Amino acid sequence: MRNALDRGRLIRIGHNVFAPAQAITFELRVRAAARQYPRGVVSHRSALLLHELPLVGRPAELPELTVAPRSNANLAGVHAHRAGLRRREVRICGGIAVTSPARTVVDVARTRPVGTAVSAIDAALHDNLVTVEAIEDCLRYCWNWPGIGRAQRAVRLSDGRAESPLESVSRLVLGWLRLPSPDPQRSIFDQHGRLVARTDFYWDEFGVFGEADGRLKYADGNGAAFMREKERQEGLEDLGLTGVRWGWSQVTGRRHALRTRLLNAFERGAARDRSGLARKWLL
Repeated sequence: MRNALDRGRLIRIGHNVFAPAQAITFELRVRAAARQYPRGVVSHRSALLLHELPLVGRPAELPELTVAPRSNANLAGVHAHRAGLRRREVRICGGIAVTSPARTVVDVARTRPVGTAVSAIDAALHDNLVTVEAIEDCLRYCWNWPGIGRAQRAVRLSDGRAESPLESVSRLVLGWLRLPSPDPQRSIFDQHGRLVARTDFYWDEFGVFGEADGRLKYADGNGAAFMREKERQEGLEDLGLTGVRWGWSQVTGRRHALRTRLLNAFERGAARDRSGLARKWLL
């Protein structure tokens, strides 16, 4: 049993209570690890899970805990980070010590790819779990820690207006493709002032809108959500707007095809304006 515990095949979930690792959720594994090592604080990707923030990219293989910098304890079955924590950087969540949202996103931004970091920061800002000031306070505290430059860059790239991880990653990819910066979450009205839609991305210089479509909105199975989205797009196009839709496959593997589609849409929008056709939409 000791060997199974050390290797993470068996998880202690209480006093003299154990369960096979494959039989329990990762969140339960995190909570069990926190109870097993009460001097540790749940942090990094495991803290994202407890704060209900998105994790884009590879999930943690083991629960992540932060312990005192000089701790020499052997924490079997967890990924231990040795670092200082200020009192305001620790929260109690369901009886378990967890790094605050601000400290969590900074730790993730120091140690994970920029897409993972920006998606988490965007969501924390959008859900009002954290302020930019609180994040910057953590950055100052960790000013000389490994990865701090990467974290500072992720914060500069963040935008709390994003409403999904796909929107966050899409915004990064559009920048990497050297495309014009879009205006996120723009409300489009008809000529009578009626709201037609709020678009994920909008380029006013071309009259083009973009939709980062993760397909979850169509998960009801009866086609009603699909029809609503179809009518929404038709309403935008009836006003003269040009639209481009994409999903995870385009931003993760077919980026140049996405760039071509957007450039073609920009040209169609510019041609419409050159032809003298009036724009039928208002912002």
